[in-house]
Amino acid sequence: MLKSSVSNPVKSQAIIRLICWITIIAAPLVVISCEDIMDVSFTNDSGRDLVVEGSITTDVQAHRVTLSFTGDYFQKSLREMATGAEVSISDGDSTFQLHELSDGEYYTEADVQGETGKTYTLNVKLADGKMFTASEKMLPCTDFDSISQSLNHQFYDGDYGYDVLFYGKEPEPLGHSYMYLLYINSILYTDSLSELSFANDDFVNGKYIRDYIVYRIREGDIHPGYDWVTLEMHSISPAYYDYLSAMLLETVWKGSPWDGPPASVNGNINNGAKGYFRASEVKRKSRRFAILPRANK
Repeated sequence: MLKSSVSNPVKSQAIIRLICWITIIAAPLVVISCEDIMDVSFTNDSGRDLVVEGSITTDVQAHRVTLSFTGDYFQKSLREMATGAEVSISDGDSTFQLHELSDGEYYTEADVQGETGKTYTLNVKLADGKMFTASEKMLPCTDFDSISQSLNHQFYDGDYGYDVLFYGKEPEPLGHSYMYLLYINSILYTDSLSELSFANDDFVNGKYIRDYIVYRIREGDIHPGYDWVTLEMHSISPAYYDYLSAMLLETVWKGSPWDGPPASVNGNINNGAKGYFRASEVKRKSRRFAILPRANK
């Protein structure tokens, strides 16, 4: 006798209803069993480290070094500045004393100018006697030909604006790194880490670079008539390039569910301090930017 392959519909419906009831009853138990309440207490003992932000360049100017202290991660308070410190910069031949003109802000005299090829050492002695140093060699920065203004086109975020385009020869040999700063009418336009542009010559060594988009200016930031736009190119060491990359990895480029826990970024300051002291040659080019009609409406 052959067995039928068709099941009893009444019996099948009863089994389905039973499975549904079991699922409804068991689901809350599964969720509750996976919940583990953790009461974590933080004692606000995250430490207090010195943070150094400073540079010397080939510009004739008062060069600045900013000294502050780290704070508690969970208590966002005003930055505590390191006042009353003794600060100097030396190139092996001359020593430049810095003067505190406001809390934690130290400046050289206005006639100080760095020279390429020299190694500059920052020395800091805090009011409590702790001492910190950092050294960096000033590398040469190649000159570039010009910058130009793109059409007023729509970017991927929907906003209109202008690209700042770079033209220049990247010299041999391999190993150069650069940081770019943008000014509009002598006011720094790229004034945050998230807007900072920097690059190395890994893929362009020895080549002529044209139409390279260094920055983008929002449509509303160019005013009737014209604005003077200035691009500064700073030579930076490979170590400072890596420092900027690490800073972005811990801040702007962080935020996915797969990121690791936050970590401190080490610079070139010794004795456990944070931050970086850099030495850069600077080249710059300027041109007028005018309001243009929208190109891809």
